[in-house]
Amino acid sequence: MKLFRLTPVLFIVWLLCFVVGNHILPVTDPVESNYALTAKEMVLSGDWLSPQIYGTYWFDKPIMIYWLIALCYKIFGFADWVPRLPSAIFGALSVATMFQAVRYISGRWLIGLLASSILGTSLMFWAVAHGIITDMVLLYTTIMVMAYAYIGLTENSPRAMVIAYIFSGLGVLTKGPVALVLPGAILFVFALMKRSKHIFARLFDWRGILAFLIVVLPWYGYMYSTHGQDFIDGFLGLHNVTRATQSEHPEDNVWWYYLPIFLGASLPWTGAVIYGMIVGFKEKQPYYVYNMCWGVGTVLFYTLMATKYPLYTFISVVPFSVMATIGVVKAISPERPRYVWWIVMGPTLLLWVAFVGATFVAPWGYYGLLYVFASMAVIALLWFWWQRKAYSLLATIVIGSIFISSVVVVEGLSSLVRQRSSVEILPIIESFNGDIYYFNGYSASAVYYTGKDIVKINGNEKDDKKRSEEWDKKYLMEQIGEDDFVKVLSQGPAKMIIVPKGELTRFNNSSIAPYATMYSTVGRSTIYVLHGAQ
Repeated sequence: MKLFRLTPVLFIVWLLCFVVGNHILPVTDPVESNYALTAKEMVLSGDWLSPQIYGTYWFDKPIMIYWLIALCYKIFGFADWVPRLPSAIFGALSVATMFQAVRYISGRWLIGLLASSILGTSLMFWAVAHGIITDMVLLYTTIMVMAYAYIGLTENSPRAMVIAYIFSGLGVLTKGPVALVLPGAILFVFALMKRSKHIFARLFDWRGILAFLIVVLPWYGYMYSTHGQDFIDGFLGLHNVTRATQSEHPEDNVWWYYLPIFLGASLPWTGAVIYGMIVGFKEKQPYYVYNMCWGVGTVLFYTLMATKYPLYTFISVVPFSVMATIGVVKAISPERPRYVWWIVMGPTLLLWVAFVGATFVAPWGYYGLLYVFASMAVIALLWFWWQRKAYSLLATIVIGSIFISSVVVVEGLSSLVRQRSSVEILPIIESFNGDIYYFNGYSASAVYYTGKDIVKINGNEKDDKKRSEEWDKKYLMEQIGEDDFVKVLSQGPAKMIIVPKGELTRFNNSSIAPYATMYSTVGRSTIYVLHGAQ
């Protein structure tokens, strides 16, 4: 694919959109802080090959996300917005690549612009583009794999297949074997549906396989040679095989888990996605079949996995954006009655109204701009609908969603995520000279911000929701049992215990409670010190 002139412009525009508000978003627990802390330890230790957390090697994810965040730290320093930069950059790259791919395959720049705008304004995509997480990098590598594989398979381009395999290797360095297995399974099904032995031959291009191995073997080979069976057991065993076969969150292990996520992830374009699936079925164009295999196949694949997680199906937002593009083009065509346009408008208005309504439930922040932008966008949307101005209506949805979502991030989300971070209790932690413990919980963000060692206390009362004890190996923070902690109460310096909101009842019923005095309640944490402690 040659680089179209609009592609770099779109990258810059969307990068500016995705960095808005990042400077006021603290590092949150429990997911973001793990990535931020690991990358910080990588920079401080000088070991850029073996991920570690709390000074201990760990093998939760491959190296790519840590490299990216650590590189940003080296360039910009340790600030809250810095670890969010990789997601913003790869989010902008993904939107620009979406335009590039759809523009090339369809031959129409306007269709490419529509598809990329749908992707960039989708609710889940917008949220992840502001996060500290692997999923946006994986989504970008997957777009490259699937776009170039489509070109390689349908146009018999060995060069395109080699590029697809290279990005598959980068995906494996980002998320692990699933970055090869899932796209491979989808492409295999697509090849079966095409019933062409030539497509099968192109799929297993030896040059592409060689390129893949050249990308992945250096780091994986180094990790095995350095850490041996510990790496195999931790990375492939616990964080891949166990995740697929034993549920980490048993309460979420229901067959319909990803259905509401599917409905919400693509807002405000959910109606267009469903409509595109329906109307596209009649024509069954190759790109339609391909994207249906990709989108539905991703949801089915993760539905079969034992562990469920909201972002596992995140990459499906790309093919569903293609479905939404089909749906939008069909729904607002001149020959369609005006009421059909509500397939596109209805979910949009629902999302905007939900944002406004949420301000009355979460009354922090200044929402004046949100009310102004939402009112203007709704009026413009209804006016262009009445005047049957399709392009103006779509532009209103895209631009309105960008401005509304930006205000939500700055005025609403920033306060909400502070409740999932340790930033509010940092002054207390930093001023305390004794040992610090977390009861039945942990906070990597507290370690990230303060650099202090924190110990996790495991309460005697077990969780009612049963899960495999294999998952206990996931927590590498230093731990101590409740009974053992009681034995050492009188030893060493003063001790502080931080109790998360959800564990307060258990703490009050624990054998530790009689020895502790409440010091403060800040946000979602209650802080105790031992009798006689400072």
